[in-house]
Amino acid sequence: MPAKAFMNPMSMLVPGVLSSRAWRGSELPSVNAHVTARAVARLYGALACGGVVDGVRVLTPESIARCGAERSHGLDRTLGVTSRFSLGFMLSQPHESFGPNDASFGHPGAGGSLGYADPVARIGFGYVMNRMGTHILLDPRAKGLIAALYGCLS
Repeated sequence: MPAKAFMNPMSMLVPGVLSSRAWRGSELPSVNAHVTARAVARLYGALACGGVVDGVRVLTPESIARCGAERSHGLDRTLGVTSRFSLGFMLSQPHESFGPNDASFGHPGAGGSLGYADPVARIGFGYVMNRMGTHILLDPRAKGLIAALYGCLS
């Protein structure tokens, strides 16, 4: 199952494909978002603070509450680890957390990128990198930034 999920099509693993104009221009919402860390943090920050950014409602408070509500928990047969999900978002995992607050929701991305909302602390977090990592969930680089962020808040 992991091979089918992560290597389909096989050409995705060829160097340069993920940064090609064709890949960036394709519309594959589950796998090819191309954004800055600031943009990711801004979107998740809006979700962490009621769902409005620049006067535009992104989600209603009721929808945001569903973003953090667990809908599945157990062995993820694709990732090969125990995972928790709401509708559309990954939740903090027993072994990998998006900070100290269980209400946080978001998602790691390819190579170690990460975005999440923490409605308790009212913060959005965005991390992207220019060197792909190989970790399944949270990259150690992102973990260090999460620890530093919450260290600054306490």
